[in-house]
Amino acid sequence: MKDHVIIPGLIIRIKCYALVDRDNNPEPTHSIAAGLDYPGVGPEHSYLKASGRGEYVTVTGQEALEAFQTLSKVEGIIPALESSHAVAYAIKLAGTLPADQSIIVNLSGRGDKDVKQVCDMLEKK
Repeated sequence: MKDHVIIPGLIIRIKCYALVDRDNNPEPTHSIAAGLDYPGVGPEHSYLKASGRGEYVTVTGQEALEAFQTLSKVEGIIPALESSHAVAYAIKLAGTLPADQSIIVNLSGRGDKDVKQVCDMLEKK
């Protein structure tokens, strides 16, 4: 794993939480979802993290692909790859909660735009 930290920093003159190296330079990023391939978050998410009202977690690209397929097959809803990351974590989290608790996942976008990319990624496996 690279030697990096997540701290308040400046990216494109916006103060936000950012993935940076020990010299405070933005780290290169990679995500299967174009909308998540950025080393920082916006001011609202930075505020939610700083205030303790937001908790941020990670999932792998593979987990997001599996969640994309699961939601598509089980519910007939094709999530955007960005939202597939949230679905993947919700699936993980659901396994740790009592059966009487509910989880709400807000989907942000249509996944039909990502179907070809997902098919291409699955064929490469």
